[in-house]
Amino acid sequence: MFGWEYWCGGFWWFFPLFMLIMIIGCIFMMHRSHCMGKWMFPTERNRSLEDSAEEILKKRYALGEIDHSQYEEMLRNISKTRS
Repeated sequence: MFGWEYWCGGFWWFFPLFMLIMIIGCIFMMHRSHCMGKWMFPTERNRSLEDSAEEILKKRYALGEIDHSQYEEMLRNISKTRS
């Protein structure tokens, strides 16, 4: 009647703007999930680099790679280097 049926009542710009925002949002989320995946799901190699010296020493002792005297000596050396 007033031409609104052809132009959606003046809101014709809403759908293209909404689609543009959705596309940009999807690209942003894909980029973020790709970058965050490196920290959220670290590989065994990355995880070992992030471990502290004490944690690595505890793992080696638990696996039986070193005995108790070696563990105590290495633990003292680590604490000396920190202070």
